[in-house]
Amino acid sequence: MRGKLVIKVGLLLLVLLVLTVAIVGIFVRKSVLESSEETAHTVAEIVRDSLTSYMIMNVIDKRDIFLEQIKNTHGLEYVRVIRGEPVIRQFGPGREIERPADGLELEVLMKGIPKSELIETKDKVLYRLVIPYKATSRGQINCMRCHQVKEGEVLGAISLGMDLTHKRMEAMMLLGLYTLTAGGVFGFLFWVLVRHFEPYRQLFEEMKEVLNSFKEGDFRRRINVDLEDEAGELARVINSVGETLGKTLSSIREKVSMLIGYNVLETENALKDTEKIVEELVKISHFKRTIEQDMSKSDIYTRIEHVLYDYMSLDKFSIYEVDERKNRMELVTVHGETMWCSESILENPDECRAKRTGQDVDSQEFPCICPKFAHNDLCSTQGIQYYCIPVNVGGKVGNVVQIVYEKDMDMFVRMLIPYIKGYLQEASPVLESRGLMELLKQQSYIDQLTGLYNRRFLEEISEKLAAQIKRRNSVLGVLMVDIDYFKKVNDEYGHDVGDRVLKEIAQVIKSTVRESDYVIRFGGEEILVLLVDVKEGKAKEVAEKIRRAVENKAIEFSGGVIKKTVSIGVSEFPKDCEGKFWQCIKFADVALYRAKEEGRNRVVRFTPDMWTGEEY
Repeated sequence: MRGKLVIKVGLLLLVLLVLTVAIVGIFVRKSVLESSEETAHTVAEIVRDSLTSYMIMNVIDKRDIFLEQIKNTHGLEYVRVIRGEPVIRQFGPGREIERPADGLELEVLMKGIPKSELIETKDKVLYRLVIPYKATSRGQINCMRCHQVKEGEVLGAISLGMDLTHKRMEAMMLLGLYTLTAGGVFGFLFWVLVRHFEPYRQLFEEMKEVLNSFKEGDFRRRINVDLEDEAGELARVINSVGETLGKTLSSIREKVSMLIGYNVLETENALKDTEKIVEELVKISHFKRTIEQDMSKSDIYTRIEHVLYDYMSLDKFSIYEVDERKNRMELVTVHGETMWCSESILENPDECRAKRTGQDVDSQEFPCICPKFAHNDLCSTQGIQYYCIPVNVGGKVGNVVQIVYEKDMDMFVRMLIPYIKGYLQEASPVLESRGLMELLKQQSYIDQLTGLYNRRFLEEISEKLAAQIKRRNSVLGVLMVDIDYFKKVNDEYGHDVGDRVLKEIAQVIKSTVRESDYVIRFGGEEILVLLVDVKEGKAKEVAEKIRRAVENKAIEFSGGVIKKTVSIGVSEFPKDCEGKFWQCIKFADVALYRAKEEGRNRVVRFTPDMWTGEEY
């Protein structure tokens, strides 16, 4: 900036110097020319009037002496008297010197108008003037007495030349002296201006650097102010603005940290940090409003997955859910591998370090810190790192989010961690609420005695399950199970033993089928089993397996041991009932009664001949 200021001021003063020198030069030239022209006119008129007097006194032969004196006296290059055409007609052409020498003199004789010209060369400056001498009968001199001419006719002309070379030299010297003087004055002025503006230049330079720092989000820099004028006041205002902005942005970050419960990663750019925090808070707030409208935990997990994968560009992570009632951990979703951790944490959640301690698990702080990470070999050899975040749901660790990343992504992940925690913190109460709702709903679908699904659950899923079986072009096995002579147990041993028998047989049936199958207490001692996606004909085999398992089950109670058997009716949806779900249940029930009629403790597959009534 200093160099630019010096150049600008120097150029400005140089232009002013050149302009003033040019103006002075023009003025000097004009003055010299005007003075020379005035002198030439005066001399020419003196010559004209004097020669007229010589003619009257009849001493015209003295004119050469007179002209020589005039030339020497006034420093003329030459002075000549030129005869006009009327004089030549009356007195003859005269001497050679009295004739027109060039076009300028000839033009004056012809037009009767004074003419002048300036001839400038490198070595000489010559000013020429030619004025006419006209005949007149008025005044003291009557030209008509001697000349036979008309009034106003040009008798001749006075031609003279003045050498102005010395005048030019004097003007050049004067102009040079002025230039030196003015140059000195302007040089001094240049020095004064540069020195005067130096504090302002330094001030503006500091202002530029400080404002650039503000632009980059750094409000710590200040301007050193020594000036007490308006510029100094401006600098103090800028310092005050920077201090206020710095404190305000710092206060915003502190309040946001208090709001979300943790500190976010800060850089040296307070503006971008604050903008990032506010932007993330808006997104987190929008995320919260969105998940509050979701109906289930699975919807919320899908949105968390979207945040991690699509928004934060993380491609390797897992989300786990802790089931306190079952003392299990379930894998909700995984990206990058089938599972990043050992499956032992699913059976025993306390094997998971993040769940057990309730603290973040960071493999950067202690390499390969968790022995249950399934890829610790990559952690130690290829720089794979992980960061596990426990999510508090209802006062306990309800979820664990695991981020897996390469070592070169460490700074990027560290920057994301606070915001990930922000999303998880907002999701926590909603997950708790949806979990309670699902638990209540699940309990409303569970038979309190046997722990099996109840009739209400069957009514809830029947249409959806039937539609799925049809869409997959699959088979649903329908087994209606009834405990043989169950009333006899109640009558002989009491209802407590009857309840125990029902519970034990329900657990035997449940443990015999797959987790994807549905076991439902249909009513009393009747249990309905729905086998999802079985092969055609396999339902009867499963029913037989159940029958044998129950037959071999010894049920202990305080009075001894009892064994029971079951009768099972089997149908297959949609084959047996033309796509009518409840009709298949009825047909399984019909087959069950056939089993009882045939002696109980057996499996009977429904056939069309068993149903002779009208269409169900």
